[in-house]
Amino acid sequence: MEKKTYNNLELDVYEEVLDNGLHMFVCPMDRNEVFAKITTLYGSSILEFKPHGKDEFIEIPKGTAHFLEHKMFAKKDGEDIMNKFQQNGASNNAFTSSHVTSYYFSAPNKFFENLENLLHLVTEPYYTDENVLKEQGIIDQEIKAGFDDPEQSAYYTTLFNTFSKLPYRYPVAGYTNSIKDITPEILYDCYNTFYHPSNMVLTITGNVDALETIKFVKEFYAKLDYKNMPQIEVKEYDEPREVFKEEEIMYKDISNYILENGYKVYLKDIDVDLLKVLQYVEMYLAIKFGSISKFNQECFEDKNILTPIRYMFDNKDDYLYIDFDTKVIEKKDIFERIYNNINDKEFSKEDFDLILKNILRATILMSENVGRMNNSIDYQFRKYGRVVYDIYDVYKSLNYEECVKVINALDFTHNTRTIVTKK
Repeated sequence: MEKKTYNNLELDVYEEVLDNGLHMFVCPMDRNEVFAKITTLYGSSILEFKPHGKDEFIEIPKGTAHFLEHKMFAKKDGEDIMNKFQQNGASNNAFTSSHVTSYYFSAPNKFFENLENLLHLVTEPYYTDENVLKEQGIIDQEIKAGFDDPEQSAYYTTLFNTFSKLPYRYPVAGYTNSIKDITPEILYDCYNTFYHPSNMVLTITGNVDALETIKFVKEFYAKLDYKNMPQIEVKEYDEPREVFKEEEIMYKDISNYILENGYKVYLKDIDVDLLKVLQYVEMYLAIKFGSISKFNQECFEDKNILTPIRYMFDNKDDYLYIDFDTKVIEKKDIFERIYNNINDKEFSKEDFDLILKNILRATILMSENVGRMNNSIDYQFRKYGRVVYDIYDVYKSLNYEECVKVINALDFTHNTRTIVTKK
């Protein structure tokens, strides 16, 4: 066990790697609750891999990771894990993204009872033909609802048209025809490969004793027989820098236009640490499109624009994906305005300094919230292979000149446009 300290945040983190390979991070915080999360490095973007104990690659149905998340709550003795959390006064849930699947709870008391339930949840798979068939019906309705929703459908289409080969282009839940091919055998192949403790990380923040917590987790896993896990082999893809399709028009039962705009930005040409690159991009987008931006004010005054032009971004392998969406009365020149604004790489040091102050303030506030702190530790370990204990110092070292250099090196020209209009 190693004790680490966050610089300038006055928080200690106890790191432990169990004999089975599980990475643990425990961060005691003087709060009246605990947030615990266990994450497997397996998300919807893994569709081709070599299962544990087998010699050949297999291709699994789209949506399998999300399906597996649902089925982890099914237990052989029929016990209701969610009800057990609720009886202990805990709030619990799970989610699947393109990168990971996470299970978590937050609670003011009965910590060890809830932690044991969380560990039981991810260590006791139970898949049968009957419960898989039942789940197919439930998720089928979930998928149909998503594609019936004009905004979600626009997002799915934009993501699909952005990437050509990377499985990020597919919805996390998959498609109605793909989940029909999921079987208990496929779920066990995925579970035995990706739910091994060596491919998982457990993060705990809040009102806990670190030494007692680590001891408890070690004793729990000591009862289970986990053999050494070989390196997981996942298919790699040669993704082109261009988008798959530049524009698509969709027809839905709506009264106005829904516009979605996806940008695909190659990151590997940048000779700067990824952590800084992503932070500079976040700052740049806030300056150009955020609440303080001239662009945002112009959109607010434009009566044609019914909802603010929202943006989000995510790092997907060697690429950055940036998504814009809005609702308008007439399509007009919205896409062109976004394009011109993101490619007009002029911004002032004053704006940069203002955003940086907000980032430093947010970092301090994050250290006072058990959920946000938990998410930060989990994210940093997965993204950078380590917890960034000098994160405040890293942010403080960000400078305008390097930001300009990074932004100027990024190519914001490859984008796809989705137009949803009335039938």
